[in-house]
Amino acid sequence: MPQILVRRRWSVFPLYFLLVILAGSCSDGGLGRVRPPRTAPGYVKDNKPAIWKSSHPRIVFFRDHYRGNTTVDKALDQGSRYLPSIVRSFEARGLPVELAYLPMLESMFINRANSGHARGMWQFTQQTAQHQGLHIGAFSDERLNWRKATEAAADYLDQLGERFDYDWALALAAYNGGPNYLEDEMRRQGTRDFFRLRLRKETEEYVARFVAMLQVVRERYPGEIAQR
Repeated sequence: MPQILVRRRWSVFPLYFLLVILAGSCSDGGLGRVRPPRTAPGYVKDNKPAIWKSSHPRIVFFRDHYRGNTTVDKALDQGSRYLPSIVRSFEARGLPVELAYLPMLESMFINRANSGHARGMWQFTQQTAQHQGLHIGAFSDERLNWRKATEAAADYLDQLGERFDYDWALALAAYNGGPNYLEDEMRRQGTRDFFRLRLRKETEEYVARFVAMLQVVRERYPGEIAQR
């Protein structure tokens, strides 16, 4: 009798563990729909996509500004040789294609841009660049290697997206002002709504400027940014 019980116990355990593993891979905690990979084709990490079409007064102000000049046109012309590769890197991570155009605002796609405290197409500070694995030394600065800097930027934005629940208004504000600063202000002001936060002027305007530029791109060049 004890031998039979032992055999039954060991025959049940593998099935039990199999069920546990399967349950852990399901979105509802049971044996049902399996959560698709975050980088599955067509999957986009964007929990608040309305930001890209927002008509918030702050965005409208800058949209009118960029409608009245050629900033967007010049940036796209400068970026034309880089964008296909950048878009592929961002899409491979499931990131919104809009983010591939961030150098429009950061550097006008000028690879050797130098603002004094940040360098390169993605305008990395030395601290952030090194944290993302870019080498900066006496004879080389990988912030100026646009391919390596693009991979670092895509990884960094992915990290910020995850940290801010893929609310890209918040994640972009963190890219500009720093994630710790943004989290401190969210906690202090008691809101996760970007447009209700009172932030440093540069950071408040940063998101509005970028979204406004994207909206002007879509007006002037309807096929430039893939629609979702």
